[in-house]
Amino acid sequence: RRLLMSKMKNFMMDIEEFVDGYFFDAPKPFDFTVDEICEDAEKFFCSSEASRYAKRYITEQLGEE
Repeated sequence: RRLLMSKMKNFMMDIEEFVDGYFFDAPKPFDFTVDEICEDAEKFFCSSEASRYAKRYITEQLGEE
C-alpha cells in the first residue's frame, strides 16, 4: 500500500512538473489553452487521469476553483 501511494505521489509530481514547464519555459503571451495542456498531458502520460489531474492542478495554481 505504501508503494502504491509513493507511485501515485510521483505520478502527480511528474504531471505538475510537466504543466509547470508550459508556464516557466514558454514565452509570454502564452499561446496555449488549459485544454491544450491537459490534452498534451494525457498524450504524454498515456492516461486520462493525467489530463484530469493537470486541469485540477492548473485551476488550483490560478486560484480559480
